[in-house]
Amino acid sequence: MTKRVTVPDIYGLPPGKAFDGSAYLSKEVGKLKLLKKECSGKISYYDWDLSFVDETFASREDNFGKDEIQLIFNLSQPIEWQIDGGRELVSMKPGEVCVFRNNNCRTSMNYDKSVSFLFKSMQMPTSYFEQLLLRYFPETQTERCKALFLSHVTKTLITQDMYRVLSEIDSSEKFREFSGVFIEAKMIELVALVLYGISYHTSESKPRRNEVSLTASLTDRQRLESLRQRIQLNPSEDYHASELAADLSMSESKLTRLFRSLYGISFHRYVQEQRLEKAATLIAQGGVNISEAAQKSGYTNMSWFAKEFKEKFGISPKKFAMQSSATLPENC
Repeated sequence: MTKRVTVPDIYGLPPGKAFDGSAYLSKEVGKLKLLKKECSGKISYYDWDLSFVDETFASREDNFGKDEIQLIFNLSQPIEWQIDGGRELVSMKPGEVCVFRNNNCRTSMNYDKSVSFLFKSMQMPTSYFEQLLLRYFPETQTERCKALFLSHVTKTLITQDMYRVLSEIDSSEKFREFSGVFIEAKMIELVALVLYGISYHTSESKPRRNEVSLTASLTDRQRLESLRQRIQLNPSEDYHASELAADLSMSESKLTRLFRSLYGISFHRYVQEQRLEKAATLIAQGGVNISEAAQKSGYTNMSWFAKEFKEKFGISPKKFAMQSSATLPENC
């Protein structure tokens, strides 16, 4: 039997803190975990983890009086979505992103039971979206974009670049007091990537022929995304592909091929990139020397670290530290 729930207004949550939705959903109904980030009060970014005990029809009677552009990144399960009481029906597969204008209309989704639904979403006032179009496009192209994105739901596949930017937004706290500037730039970059993908249907936004079978498993995609986030948050850990593959119930070759197909970078290279990013952040923040920053980032060989660092940033760790200390504001 399908249960019916009404979605409350939880979008006004303060940004930066994980939200436990047990006050809205009892454990007999399901679970909701939500994290919100915001840039200048204009664009809001939400990280969703949602599941229901039974098959559930969740609806929202309106958009709480708001006229917004919404971008939905579906990461884990296929969903069926109704907009404006069924006027428009949308089917979303894992790995797809859609854009639609919610002009205070009714929306609803059907959720299967006992599975996790993982989403990333961005929302902004329609008026602000139109300002972005006017700021960056000539008038003829602005009108074309309005006709494409403001009248009906559009969607495309989440590209490797989009996954990269989602990952960067998720880890923005490492930039400390500068995270607001970073988040705003990345959110606008993400909007641009989605609009480009939908407008031009580039070959990058379509699965390559030899990757179709690799990207088909919803379970594998979800497991790889959890692994990627773990590496991103804790790059200094020891990551051995053979051991991780066993933990994920797949072969090592499948793990490495699937990781590259999803994120456009090899598993080993991704670990190294995250370690170098962490080391650079530690050095820039001060308080530790170069050797300590390298060790805290997972490096034990200083010669190798220096070589990798210079290849990535075009400058030695020592010069990077000198430049960082010279450019940091006095109150940092």
